[in-house]
Amino acid sequence: MSNIQSKINKIVMALKVKGRIIKINTSQFYLEDKDKVITKYIVYETHPKEGEEIYGKVNVLKYLVDLYKEIGESSG
Repeated sequence: MSNIQSKINKIVMALKVKGRIIKINTSQFYLEDKDKVITKYIVYETHPKEGEEIYGKVNVLKYLVDLYKEIGESSG
């Protein structure tokens, strides 16, 4: 498991403790012009169609950290 993935898992668990159940779906597709496979992450609470589309694990981590900070500010 990568270092980024372990941090994502920890933040998802911390959000769960705060009462927010976060789910992450992945979808892969091929970009012909770049000749590579791209992974799209969908971060959501209730339904994937209402989730946030994010490209790259680092960006997922940043999004979750921002969400955690937002929850911390509203509860404290």
